[in-house]
Amino acid sequence: MLEIIGLSYAEQALYEALVERSPAALAELGHAASTAARLEQLGLITRLPEDPPRYVAVSPEMGLDALIRARTRELAAARHRAAQLAARFHRSVPDGDAADLVEVVIGKDAVGRWFQRLQESARRRISVFDAPPYATPMGGNAVEFELLERGVEYRALYDRRAMEVPGTLSLITRYVAAGEQARVGDVPVKLALNDLPMAIMPLRHDQHVVESALVVHDSTLLDALSALFEMYWERAVPLQVRHGRLAEATGPADAQRDLLPLLTAGLTDAAIAAHLGWSDRTVRRHVRAMMVRLDARTRFQAGYQAVVRGWLDRDAL
Repeated sequence: MLEIIGLSYAEQALYEALVERSPAALAELGHAASTAARLEQLGLITRLPEDPPRYVAVSPEMGLDALIRARTRELAAARHRAAQLAARFHRSVPDGDAADLVEVVIGKDAVGRWFQRLQESARRRISVFDAPPYATPMGGNAVEFELLERGVEYRALYDRRAMEVPGTLSLITRYVAAGEQARVGDVPVKLALNDLPMAIMPLRHDQHVVESALVVHDSTLLDALSALFEMYWERAVPLQVRHGRLAEATGPADAQRDLLPLLTAGLTDAAIAAHLGWSDRTVRRHVRAMMVRLDARTRFQAGYQAVVRGWLDRDAL
């Protein structure tokens, strides 16, 4: 198990023995001095000043975590170098090999691997159009959480229809808490782009399961897809989650503060109710009360007046 961070089988066995039985002499554990010397070098065990010497294991939270962090940095550097080489490769493709700039990927598993590769090869930014239908219930993208922790910027534009899919809003809450920039608007097609540059998009938009996809490398088509994302991103409304979690409404002011960002994002009453844990009737009651306070005849006017009066950040429009 620990071979991945550079430990041999003998080194792992000695370390695990000392974790369970420290301090101990090598003769008691039946291990060689060279194995102990290697573990000392890695900072996993400490030798006590005794004759014969006995050894004590360093806490796994300190010793193993340090090795894991070091290996993570090495892998991140390797990914970055691979991305640089891939970019150089695609820039050097002659016109005769232009067909290689767009690849057709067949099979759900193959599409999933390419999406993971797109994420892991990003240098600073990933941009995503997210829209239903979904093949399975919404689940977390573990790669995104890892890359957000590394400092990679994620921009996700969610289609308004996605807000009504069970589990979507709670999942977006987790992403935003981890650092994702989330917006809600109209999504023309499922799409993911990185700054390698590379993009992946389904060949057909009417399938529940993405069985085939286009992988687009550095080309004018990729430039067009990037421009398409930026155009829709600018039109979309930021989905705000206070303190990185769903806020509980404890009074009228809190209720309106929770309601406004969702209202300006264009969510339906059903989607707002699901997000805030209200009933549809409660949503309509709060909307009517807010429109009266803001002297607004439409929901759009209510959103505009909320910004004018400082109830909502202008950046949220």
